[in-house]
Amino acid sequence: MIDYLYDGSFDGLLTCIFYAYNDKEASSIFREDTYHSNLFTTSKVISTEEDKATRVYTSIQKNLSHSTLSNVYYLYLSEYNDAETLILHYLRLCFKYTDKINLAKSNDVIRKVDLYAKRVGHEVHRFTGFVRFKELAPLMFYAQIEPDHFILPLLIKHFVNRFSNQSFIIHDLKRHVALIYNKKDAFLQNLSEEEHLKLMKAPQSDPFLDLFRTYYKAATIEERINIRRRNAFIPKRYFKHLGEL
Repeated sequence: MIDYLYDGSFDGLLTCIFYAYNDKEASSIFREDTYHSNLFTTSKVISTEEDKATRVYTSIQKNLSHSTLSNVYYLYLSEYNDAETLILHYLRLCFKYTDKINLAKSNDVIRKVDLYAKRVGHEVHRFTGFVRFKELAPLMFYAQIEPDHFILPLLIKHFVNRFSNQSFIIHDLKRHVALIYNKKDAFLQNLSEEEHLKLMKAPQSDPFLDLFRTYYKAATIEERINIRRRNAFIPKRYFKHLGEL
C-alpha cells in the first residue's frame, strides 16, 4: 500500500487526487510535514502541478456539482487527520455513482463528509459574529482568532463586504496566518512571531472596544443572564478573544 504525500496546498491535494485516484495501491493521502511513516506502507511525495490540479477541479465542477466541490474544499479546510483520504474515497464514490451519491446518507463516507463540512460551515457562521477588532491606527483594525478549522479563506467575502472602507487584519494565531485587507485587495499571508509582536505593541486602549463593552453591559438584563445557554452559543474556548466577556 502507498501513502501519497503533498505540500499542504489545495492545488497540491488536487494533484495528489489526480495520481492516486486510479492507483489501486493508494491507501491514504497526508500532508508531507505532518506525516509519520509506518512499517506497513510506503510513501510517495507528489509535487504540485497546476495543470493536473486544474483538471481535477474542472472535472469535479463539470461532471459532478458545485456542492460536491464545496464539500471537497471544506474537508480540506477542516484539517482533520483523515480529511484528505476521505476526499479520495468521496470522489471515487461520486464519479462512480454520479453526484446523486450525496443523497445516500446511510453511507459511512457520505455521512462523515456531511459531518466535517457541517462543522466547518458552522464555525464560519460563528466567526462572522465572534471577531473583535481593535484600532491600530485610523481606519486600521486588528483581530485575533483561534478557530478549530482553517476558516480564514471562507471569511474573506463576509468581512470585505462588511468593512470595505477600512483596512483590517484577522490573525489566526494557531496557524500563524493572517487575512489582510488594504481597502483594495484581500489576501492571506503568513505572519512571523516578530511581526505578531510588533502588532501587539500597538496601543492597547481602544475607544471602540470600550464603547462596545459599555453597550454590552447596558443591554444586559442581569436577572435574565443564563450562563448555560450563553455557553451553548459561544464555547468557552472563544472567550479570550471576546473583549466583552
